[in-house]
Amino acid sequence: MPRKYILASNLETIEGHFGAKTNSQLEWDPKIVISPGDESLIITQQNPGEFTLSAFGMTPAWAKTRMQIINARAEGDKNPENNPEFKGSTAIFLKPAFQKPLFSRRCIVIADAIIEWSSGILPKPHLFYLRDHKHPIGFAGLYDIWINPETRAQVHSFAIITVAANSLIRSLPSSRMPVILQYGQESRWLKPTLGLAEILGMLTITPSKQMNGYSISSKIDQPGPYSKEILLPQGPKLLSEDHPPPLPRQLYYGHKKKPVDNIQTLGELLR
Repeated sequence: MPRKYILASNLETIEGHFGAKTNSQLEWDPKIVISPGDESLIITQQNPGEFTLSAFGMTPAWAKTRMQIINARAEGDKNPENNPEFKGSTAIFLKPAFQKPLFSRRCIVIADAIIEWSSGILPKPHLFYLRDHKHPIGFAGLYDIWINPETRAQVHSFAIITVAANSLIRSLPSSRMPVILQYGQESRWLKPTLGLAEILGMLTITPSKQMNGYSISSKIDQPGPYSKEILLPQGPKLLSEDHPPPLPRQLYYGHKKKPVDNIQTLGELLR
């Protein structure tokens, strides 16, 4: 169950990838490690052109007291074995906490990498990342706005949608992973015209061949603040990346090429 994730990219890099802007009143600095209760960046259906600061751990609008739902299972109550070959209904829409948000309050959760723990007496944290992308990534998320009945203060919060883990993450073993929105298709998740079948069709497992991972310091289990050094490898990568570099792509529209000076790879973030 994803209970922490990484966001270490700077705001300029995030804006360059997602094409959204930062409200002048938004005050945010990268926390490096996002834990339940932390405020972090999302992009909402209602305001797709701007980043929104929201708390990790959703409280449904109808709740009588503050809650902290960090994950929303795509299968709902089905697939209790977390079988990645599960072919049954994607029943997230049957859960009361997610019924309305699934249609009108979807969000992109901005991240750089996933944190998962091995099972056992001394669980070891591992960082998982997409191998071939130099950009931040977007998790499929849901958000809601809860009004405190005593103070009338609004609480903006979100949850990350999860699916059964791919074979790489299951090798820890760990059974769940976030839904990573396909690169270049993140904004589609926010389209208000999507029908239920289209929404559920986007809740897929990212193939293992697109990812890699390595163990990191167990200090990530301690309270922050954190520095980027906490993300340095504590062992070899789980998969070899010894393959020939790709051939350079021909740029037919060089005059439309976007500047990439501010884009950082995960390796550069960890230096």
